[in-house]
Amino acid sequence: MEELSPWVVAIAAVNFDLELGQSIEHLEPPNYPLTSQEKLNICYLAFPDSNSGCSGDTTYHFRIRKEYSVTCKRDDAATSNSYSRDNHYYYGYVFFRQRRGEEYKRGYFQKSLVLLTKKPYINLYLNILRIVAPQFYESGQVAVEVAMHNFTSWGTPEPGKSYQVPLLGQVLAFHIPSVKDKASDGTKDFPNHVMAPKPVVLRSIIECDLYENLYPILPHLSMLWELVLIGEPIVVFGSSPTVTAGLVQSLVSAIRPLRYANDYRPYFTIHDSEFKELTSKAHTPKRVIIGVTNPFFSKALQHWPNVIIVGEPTKTLKILNPKEHANSSLRGKPGFYTRYKSFLNKDKQLRRLNRGEHQRPSEVEDIMARRYLTELTHTFMIPLEQYVSSLMPLQRSISPYRHPPLLQPFHRDTFLATIQDGGPKVNSELKGNWRELYRRFLRSPNFEMWFTSKRHEANQRLELLHAQCLCDADIYGWMSGKHEVEVVDMLLWIRDRYDALSRLGTKPEMKAHLKNHIDTLLGVVPADLQVTLKPAFSL
Repeated sequence: MEELSPWVVAIAAVNFDLELGQSIEHLEPPNYPLTSQEKLNICYLAFPDSNSGCSGDTTYHFRIRKEYSVTCKRDDAATSNSYSRDNHYYYGYVFFRQRRGEEYKRGYFQKSLVLLTKKPYINLYLNILRIVAPQFYESGQVAVEVAMHNFTSWGTPEPGKSYQVPLLGQVLAFHIPSVKDKASDGTKDFPNHVMAPKPVVLRSIIECDLYENLYPILPHLSMLWELVLIGEPIVVFGSSPTVTAGLVQSLVSAIRPLRYANDYRPYFTIHDSEFKELTSKAHTPKRVIIGVTNPFFSKALQHWPNVIIVGEPTKTLKILNPKEHANSSLRGKPGFYTRYKSFLNKDKQLRRLNRGEHQRPSEVEDIMARRYLTELTHTFMIPLEQYVSSLMPLQRSISPYRHPPLLQPFHRDTFLATIQDGGPKVNSELKGNWRELYRRFLRSPNFEMWFTSKRHEANQRLELLHAQCLCDADIYGWMSGKHEVEVVDMLLWIRDRYDALSRLGTKPEMKAHLKNHIDTLLGVVPADLQVTLKPAFSL
């Protein structure tokens, strides 16, 4: 599959024609294998809904499911789960321009530039668009071609690496977060003595304006954190794709550093190929968070249990009964419609996140909001981390002559029993029914994804400990009295462990130890057998 670069897989210019409707006017590379349905979805998502009333320049992002998945080796194993490449979805970043002009049909110029990627680097790509799109509208396709050339010069995205890269005469400075970064949101401060011209410095490539996006729901932030944590369906009604995309993305990131495992659509239209599937009243709403602008959804999604209707961005929302939503609409009464009862008590710390009271700079408010959510998630995850640590086999149980042990199974009832005596209550002043919140979480895809990752990490660590144990083993002592068949079996066993070290990314010294073990064993087998075995064990 041909892609523009590891950073951007394709760039589409989407035009609105009075007779033809939305269509991809230009695609780079021209032969990028999008299906006809994917192209149609991109065309509709590239424009704000006609009811949105967007004029001037509008930026936002969307997420669509790929019609087929490409099986490939993960290229970001060192990256935190929150930032991983997802080969099942495309992320589209849109710069829409609408201009009034008598020379245009219907009196308007309407065109969008869309960057298509496989990474949820929201802030990075929206900033890229703000540089590329204006020049595209002014100079045409040449701006896209120059930008493409710039992307290819950036090299390969590497977790934990900081970049200062050229883009259409400007410089972008940013950092790709990794699991080793202390900052859970991937923020990075850059020195002032950077390359000229003065760069556009991004403290985080992931999120932007978290506080601004969440402001309407700040009084209910801990409740919404619970809903996202346990994977409840949520629909966000907004006046524009910018509003819905920002709020949906902020909700998804509310449980970081835990990764949100369910589907989410920052901007969703009635023309989407999955419209019927996600809005069907015949089934319980799926575990998905979607953002919509068309008032039609107010009727189509009346059965959804959690509905947020955003009005003026400077006003916070009240919790309302879902029955009121049936008589409301996107143009109706803003509010947070839900029957959900929080397991945790109202958090007094939320009072601190009030700009009107304290008049703090927006950057400070943003940091405080991120810190509040991160600490809430850390508090929740500490008992789970501690329990998983208790499932690790003792190091003394590791034998160099047996297969490495595996992490013991996670028993939910056993874990829940530990919450009665302690749990996060020893780490947090926030009171409530933590045990029931954990019970709901343990039934969610968020838990399944988290534990799958933890189990993988733990078993890799056990493999490394086993390999080290084998390196330190007394092979001379073991060989005493062994039949040559047993020696050959041990050779095969050590060779298998040697090959595994390449996958585990260990230090060369460990491989050298195992190679010495192999040479030692080869030296004691009969000469005729050595001739047969040596080609197979040449390392």
